[in-house]
Amino acid sequence: MSQIKKAPSGAGTFLRFAWQQLANRKAIQETFGNASSTDALAQRLRSDPNTRTLKLSATDSWTRSGLILSKGEHFSVYADGAVWISKPLSVGATPVTALWLRIGNQAPIQKIPAATATIEAWADGELEFCLKPPGEWASERGDFDSSVPRTGATGTVDIIVAKDAGEKQALQSRKPGGWSYLWRLGDGSIYEAAQCDGKPCIHVHTHGDVGILQYPVEIPLDDSATLEWRWCVDRLPSNLPEHIQPTHDYLSMAVEFDNGQDLTYYWSSELPVDTVFKCPLPWWDKRETHWVVRSGRDGLGQWQSEKRQLKPDYAQAIGGALPAKIVRVWLIANSVFQRRHGDAKFADIAISAAGVRKVIV
Repeated sequence: MSQIKKAPSGAGTFLRFAWQQLANRKAIQETFGNASSTDALAQRLRSDPNTRTLKLSATDSWTRSGLILSKGEHFSVYADGAVWISKPLSVGATPVTALWLRIGNQAPIQKIPAATATIEAWADGELEFCLKPPGEWASERGDFDSSVPRTGATGTVDIIVAKDAGEKQALQSRKPGGWSYLWRLGDGSIYEAAQCDGKPCIHVHTHGDVGILQYPVEIPLDDSATLEWRWCVDRLPSNLPEHIQPTHDYLSMAVEFDNGQDLTYYWSSELPVDTVFKCPLPWWDKRETHWVVRSGRDGLGQWQSEKRQLKPDYAQAIGGALPAKIVRVWLIANSVFQRRHGDAKFADIAISAAGVRKVIV
């Protein structure tokens, strides 16, 4: 059984982060520019007399667009701007991460898939927009969680939207079969099914965004419960310890239990192996626990094999009454805070217990 370690104080990490951000402020803030602003669809939207334009503030509630849609209709959106968590430290989110949509004041909410995109309406009703960093929703209808006040954020996003503008082909998801994005963070294009040495794998690339991919399972948390996977991590999205909010960028494999807790195994840039800590982000701090299984640059770019015994890991890392079963396997990729690139491939993911082995990829 591993001897787990506590994460160090975050004061030194924060000072290093602040110095890094201030030293590279101009280059980081340039990554918030909308690279697609001159593409054909964006130009068409700007010149279409039937477009509607909106300016959303970071703390606005849901804003009605005036655009009434029928399920199956296509509409196009162009968005530019940023939501700033701390502009002096260049911490913020682009529309791809922070711009949410709903139709007819009903579930489900969805995140804009790209700064310029054509989307197929998933319901009947008026299109609405809202700016919100991903995570702390109270419901899939887009109700705000009162325990996470929407204060402190600044910035605006300009939106141009029209029916049937541009191409009528909506963006297609590249996610692997059987997996789905966690609705709290929205769909995206972070993950895609791929081939590695002739075998199925999942490739993840993150840059200034976040996404959690989930696969449903029903595995008892008994003494034999085991999670296995192989991964080849080419680039880590953080060059600083990840245990404080401003540096919490990482790539990981995780499991969710039937009590709502999740345990996520990740590769740290610096924290020692077997460091365990609660997630530093609001809402997640009550649900997610991180365990460092690899650390540093040694082994990057090479395939590594992992095997975890889930029952003793849960007892050590989370504690309390043991849940009855594992209900989902997760892949997590986050690079919102430092806006660095993260790249990895995952293969041979399997979970087993009670004599049954479920191969996922």
